Amino acid sequence: MWGLLLLVGACAANLPTPPPEPRETTPYKISAGDTLDVVVWHEDKLSGPVLVRSDGMITIPLLGAVQAAGLTPEALAENIRKGLAHFVDDPNVVVRVAATGNQFFVVGNVRTPGAYPLRPDQTFLQALAVAGGFSDFADRGDTRIIRQDGTRVNPDYDAIVRGTVPDVRLNPNDTIVVP
Repeated sequence: MWGLLLLVGACAANLPTPPPEPRETTPYKISAGDTLDVVVWHEDKLSGPVLVRSDGMITIPLLGAVQAAGLTPEALAENIRKGLAHFVDDPNVVVRVAATGNQFFVVGNVRTPGAYPLRPDQTFLQALAVAGGFSDFADRGDTRIIRQDGTRVNPDYDAIVRGTVPDVRLNPNDTIVVP
């Protein structure tokens, strides 16, 4: 009887853990400092890279200043298409984010502290990896993220690695402090 209970207990302990629930990703919103590739099919003079200015605008030939910040690339492409429809027959427009102007910072006891470009949906663990990981003297238990608005987030590194809590998604201009 005890042997059967031990066998059942051992089997139950070795059950595979279910995969984590897939995260919903939010569409990327263009922001100041981003570099966009605007492609107008068969219209080379209307196509090319553009920088989103600090006022959130870009300049498109024939249209002039166009609001870009706060829009998804798809929404911006549709706005440009509608504007160019007055000048070009049935324009086909694609907008791609070539580089983001957003960044995050890592300071303290990591191998390579500094400022890094922020990728869409980048997480705390990914940011630590980009910074080379913890140094030998890092206090993993006191690591924190300071948001641009002053909010503090205290990610539990060990729990994230174990998969018992979700990783923390970074926001533009977050600073990760590793004491």
